[in-house]
Amino acid sequence: MKKIVSITFMLFLITLKINAQSGWTREAKGFYGQVTASTFSSHDYYTTTGALSDQGSTFNSQSLSLYGEYGITDRFTSILSIPALVLNNFSTTETVAGVGSIKLGFKYKIFKESPIAIQVDFDIPTNNGVNFATAKEADDFGQINTINLPTSDGEFNVWTNLIASHSFPNGKTYGSIYSGVNFRTESFSNQFQAGAELGHLFLDKFYLIGKLKIQEKLDSKESGNQNSSFLYGEGTTFTSFGFNGVYKLNDKYSIVAEYSDYTDILVNRKNIYDGATFSLGLSLEF
Repeated sequence: MKKIVSITFMLFLITLKINAQSGWTREAKGFYGQVTASTFSSHDYYTTTGALSDQGSTFNSQSLSLYGEYGITDRFTSILSIPALVLNNFSTTETVAGVGSIKLGFKYKIFKESPIAIQVDFDIPTNNGVNFATAKEADDFGQINTINLPTSDGEFNVWTNLIASHSFPNGKTYGSIYSGVNFRTESFSNQFQAGAELGHLFLDKFYLIGKLKIQEKLDSKESGNQNSSFLYGEGTTFTSFGFNGVYKLNDKYSIVAEYSDYTDILVNRKNIYDGATFSLGLSLEF
C-alpha cells in the first residue's frame, strides 16, 4: 500500500505546473492540461539600483494561461505554455491586451530510474514588444501621454534547466532543486535562475508545496536596452517565494492555487514591481 501511495504521489508531481519544476517526466502518450488565471497589483517599484521608488500609480496585470504536456516516450516529454490573454495597465492609464510569449519546451529524464532531467524551453515572442497604453487624463501641459506596456518582450529566449527530484520513503513528501540559464537575444542580458521546492501530501487529497527561487543577471551586453521597461526583464533580479495548494477532485481533475511574492533574503530586488501574485487553475490529466 505504501508503494502504491508513493507511485501515486510521484505521478501527481509531474502534473503540478503552476511555476513548478520536477525531475519526473510524463509516461508515453500521457497528457496533462491546465488553465490558470492570475492577478498582480503593486505600486512599489525597485529601480535598477535596488532602491524602492513609489511611482504614485499602481501597476496591474492579469492573465489567462494555457499549459499542456504530452509524453512522447516515458523519458521524453513535450511542453507548451501559452499566456492566451494578458492585460496590463497602470491606475492612471487605459488597459492594453495581448498574447504573452509562447513557451515550447522539451524535458528528457537522463537516467531511467532516477528523476534527474534536463529541460530546454524556447521562449517565442508573439509581437515586437510594443503595446502603448494611453493615459486616462491629460498632464499639466494638456498632453495625453502614452506608456509602453508590452505583453511579450519581442525577443527569442532559450531556457536550459537541470532538475533533480527525490521522493522520500514515506511516499508523501518530495523535494526538488534546479538551476538554469536563459540565453537572450536582441542585446538583452542573459539570466540565471536557481530554486528549490518541498511538497507534502495531506489527507490523501491535498498537496502543499513551498518554493524558493532566485534570479540573477549574468552579463551586461552593449545595447540601448539597459534602461528598458521592467516588463522586458533587463537587469531584473529577485528572490521569490511561494506556496502551491492542490486539491484532487478525482483521478482526472484538480484545483490548483498559488500565492507568490518577493523578498531580498538571497538576491536583492532590482527593476521589478514588488507584490503578491495570486493564481487559480483547473487541471486535467489522462
